[in-house]
Amino acid sequence: MRRSLTALALAGLAGSFLTAATARGADDDFCKDGDGCCQRKASKPALRLGAVAYAPGSVTVFEGLRRYLGKRGLEVDYVLYSNYDALVDALLRKQVDVAWNTPLAHAQFHRKAGNASKTLVMRDVDCDVRSALVVRDDSGVRSLDGLKGKTLIMGSRDAAESTVLPAYYLRQAGLDLGSGAVKVHSLDGEVDLRGNPCSSESHVLKALKDGKGQAGIIGERMWNDLAKNHPDQASGLTCLWITPAFSHCVFTAAKDFDPALAARFTELMLAMDPADEAAAEPMRLEGTRKWVAGSPDGFKDLLKALDSDGNAASPAAPAAADRR
Repeated sequence: MRRSLTALALAGLAGSFLTAATARGADDDFCKDGDGCCQRKASKPALRLGAVAYAPGSVTVFEGLRRYLGKRGLEVDYVLYSNYDALVDALLRKQVDVAWNTPLAHAQFHRKAGNASKTLVMRDVDCDVRSALVVRDDSGVRSLDGLKGKTLIMGSRDAAESTVLPAYYLRQAGLDLGSGAVKVHSLDGEVDLRGNPCSSESHVLKALKDGKGQAGIIGERMWNDLAKNHPDQASGLTCLWITPAFSHCVFTAAKDFDPALAARFTELMLAMDPADEAAAEPMRLEGTRKWVAGSPDGFKDLLKALDSDGNAASPAAPAAADRR
């Protein structure tokens, strides 16, 4: 979820979180204390959403969702955090009811909650996601085996699509990155991705074009877009290998979250239409034309990857999409 707010406002999110009140604009939402200062009257929303302020437009997105859902009878509040560790912790502590998670944050919550969670809703672009291993044409690499002795650029270690899952799938294909046969150049620590690990692939592409390695992992959709719409950026690169499909960002809830509320939230999200003025802006900023029901099936491989690699233990240990 992305865009709008100023850099100064984002800086204010730095160590903890930004809360957005449920009702806005009506005079009777406020009262005066003994000193005559205006304060918002306490109200209890039916549902509290949590997310990370991964882009300036995060407030615009969730304020839009709050209004959209509220007009349809579901009163919602939201809390924006500065990183996915805090969001996962808030969901575990039931400080929020539903969290907009990257795939890794979803998987981490699922594990910490006793291998139990609800996958509610995701964007159409979060289904059947794949990662692409792209090589420089001057690298001489023509197969996965040809990567031995070469440098593979990967994103932050909490980026499911550019690090965790590709490493797992490569291991399944017979190339164990932990063996030392391939030098891995991780962008962990080089760029601040704690709020938006899904932007890793953009940094991977730049590093690859800059010659910091012979191969890199980016999203298949990014590669297809480059090849079709930006051939100049794809020039000198070849897609060598594609991972199996997996799911990306998702609205997550605890297993014991009220079934009726979960069903109502899901129903209203699935009904969002970009032709509806109330839904148009948040959907545009989220890069989706349609919300779809989530399924745990798309996260099975990620859970297996985490079980086989203790190094990917924290969702922001440094953390995923742009769907991109």
